Amino acid sequence: MALAGRLSSHCLVRARDRAVVEWGAERARIATWRGDPRLAYLAPVPESPPPSSDFLRRCVERLSTQGFESVVTPALSPAEQRPFLAAGFEPHERLHLLAHDLLELPARRPGATRRARRRDRRSVLAIDSAAFAPFWRLDRSGLSEALRAVPTTRFRVTRRRGLPVGYAISGRAGRQGYLQRLAVDPSHQGGGWGRALVADALHWMHRRGVARAVVNTQLGNEAALALYGKLGFRLQPSGLAVLRRGLR
Repeated sequence: MALAGRLSSHCLVRARDRAVVEWGAERARIATWRGDPRLAYLAPVPESPPPSSDFLRRCVERLSTQGFESVVTPALSPAEQRPFLAAGFEPHERLHLLAHDLLELPARRPGATRRARRRDRRSVLAIDSAAFAPFWRLDRSGLSEALRAVPTTRFRVTRRRGLPVGYAISGRAGRQGYLQRLAVDPSHQGGGWGRALVADALHWMHRRGVARAVVNTQLGNEAALALYGKLGFRLQPSGLAVLRRGLR
């Protein structure tokens, strides 16, 4: 739902589901964070002008009137953080950023992954819940949001004995690629499932003309860092941060 030129309470009445709000050329996506009715999620829209601090303050004011207690952002680069910091946001969690130039690709094992189907989503959410701490876990709406985050998305699963044991969501916007989500059930980690999913994503991006792929992971996640390093990702000097602001 969008309303050009101004923000109004009508524009954000459905923020608990999902909305795109506009102020002139500025746009942002709003939803609940992981199904928590007290916590809002505010994200810039890809390929739109960067949001100004004034626009973000207007979004914050309206979210407050909707009963949210606080609001978080996606993982933002230092440049992307500036207007949010000016609007009163503060760092909540810092993340590593890694990049891959797609010049040398890891070997891809044919048949190791398949397209995720709608009936797989319950299993995918169970894998996600087992693999991530509560703050980071996806619910149904969060999974749908991840699948809509960029213009072109690839959603794959790996299976053992016919049942999904891992999944990946990757995406493309222009020549920029994103490994948006990767999870393997902890009871099956170390079996090559994560490697197969990442290799599949990188080959898919390469076929579609992507020049650079990025992924982020939490500080201290040494297992993820080791996997990405083995597959050709390089740690970037400037990391990312999820920002947060209280609304009361």
